[in-house]
Amino acid sequence: MNNSNLWLLGAGITLVQIVYGSYLVFFGYDTLRIALHAFIALVILIISILGYFSTDIPVQKRILTGNIGLVIVISIIGIFIYTMDKPLITLVHLFLALGLLSNFSVLYGMERGKQ
Repeated sequence: MNNSNLWLLGAGITLVQIVYGSYLVFFGYDTLRIALHAFIALVILIISILGYFSTDIPVQKRILTGNIGLVIVISIIGIFIYTMDKPLITLVHLFLALGLLSNFSVLYGMERGKQ
């Protein structure tokens, strides 16, 4: 799998994660739904780690390091949402997830720009 497909896959899965998270906010959540949300986050983390080791471009490595950090921070904030249920924390969680989506989109654009 070349890098542009990996970045596109990461952006697509991140978009699915954001939509699923919105579903959880509007329709409620239980342990099984949260577990699925966490599993999707794990997949995004794996894509970021695979991407980090598959690219040699320093800018892309820095963006992917940021993605790895973002997934970890977003996951920690998600635990606070599950325990405290504060709307402000939910918004921060969403905005950081949008940042993750934009990072994958930038990576895809950089790869397409080279071609």
